[in-house]
Amino acid sequence: MDRAFGLTDCIRLEVGEPNFPTPQHVIEAADEAARSGKTRYTENPGIPELRSRIAEIFTEDTGRKTEVGDVVVTTGAMAALYTTLMSIADPGDEVIVMSPSWPNYLMQMTLLGIRPVTVSTNETNGHVPTIEQLESAVSVRTKAVLLNSPCNPTGAVINQTQMARIIDFARRADIYVISDEVYDKIVYEGTHVSAASYDSDGRVVCIHSFSKTYSMTGWRVGYAVAPPEIATLIRKCQEPTVSCVNAPAQYAALAALNGPQEIIGEMRDAYRERRDEVNRLLSSSGISALNPAGAFYIWVDISSSQRSDVDFAMDLVDKHQVTVVPGSTFGPSNEDRVRISLATTPDQLYEGIRRLIEESRS
Repeated sequence: MDRAFGLTDCIRLEVGEPNFPTPQHVIEAADEAARSGKTRYTENPGIPELRSRIAEIFTEDTGRKTEVGDVVVTTGAMAALYTTLMSIADPGDEVIVMSPSWPNYLMQMTLLGIRPVTVSTNETNGHVPTIEQLESAVSVRTKAVLLNSPCNPTGAVINQTQMARIIDFARRADIYVISDEVYDKIVYEGTHVSAASYDSDGRVVCIHSFSKTYSMTGWRVGYAVAPPEIATLIRKCQEPTVSCVNAPAQYAALAALNGPQEIIGEMRDAYRERRDEVNRLLSSSGISALNPAGAFYIWVDISSSQRSDVDFAMDLVDKHQVTVVPGSTFGPSNEDRVRISLATTPDQLYEGIRRLIEESRS
C-alpha cells in the first residue's frame, strides 16, 4: 500500500471497502442529528433507540432473545472485537484462530498479550475448521474460538451443520465463541448462519458492523451482541478507550436500519456478478482461485508464478500498477496465495485481473 501511494493511476485491489456511496437518507440523518444539537456524549453503550432496534433485528435473525442490555455500539467492528477480547481473556490466555484469517485478529491479540493458537484450513475442508482440529487446539488456557463467516479472505461460509457442531464443541470445552459476522448480508448462495442461533447457554459473542452492509466504512459504527455479563465488561472496557461512538454517526446507523434495504441486495448482486467474471477470467487463463460463497474477496493461487506471495505482489505493483494482498498477511502456510477485493469498479477490477494474469505468466 505504501508503494502504491507513490504511483499515479494505480488499480487498488487490496482494500476491502465498498465502492458504493453511503445511502443518501443515512447522510441526511446524520446531518439532521448534528444540526438539531445531537452532538454531545451519548450513553457509553450507544443511544437506546439504536440498541433497541439492533436487539429486535438480532432476535428476528437468530432466534436468540436479545435485550437492549446485550448490545454495545462500538467504534466499528474493530473496537467490538478488541473490547470483547479484553473482556474474555487475560494476558497469557489462549484464543483459537483460523489461518487464513483477517490479520487484525492476531495484531489485537498481540497488543493484549493473548496467545493465538492457529488452526490451518484449506480447500479440502472448505476453509472451515474441523472439530478434530479444534479439539487438538484446546488447552487449559483456552478462553475462546474466533470464527469469521463469511470469511475474509477466503469467502468461506459455515453452514448450519458445521456451526451447530462448532458451538457444541465450544460447550463441551467450556469456552466462548467470538463470531465475526460483518459480512453476514453478503452471501451469494444459501443464507448466513449466525453462531448465536445455536447458543443455548450464553457463550457466543457476535460482532457486526455497518461498514460493509451499508457502505459506511468511514462512519465507524459497529456493535457487539453478547451475554449480559460479557456485555457489561465490554461497556466497561469501552469507557477508558473510546468513551462512546460519535452521536451523529449513531443516528445515521439507526436510519440505515430503519430505511430502505434495497442497497444491500444491489451491492451483493454487483459483487456476485464481479465474482463470476473474475473467476471466468482466471479460469480461462489456467489460474486457480476459490469461488467465494460470501464476502467480496477472491483467494487466488499464484504458485505457478514460482515466486513468493510478497515478491509477486511487489512485482505486480512495480510493473503493472496493481495492488493485491500477499497471502502470508493472513497467517502461516498461505505464501502461494494473494487476495483481491471485488469492491472496486468493474472496469478497474477486470483490467487489474488482466494485468495479474499477465504477471503470472512472466
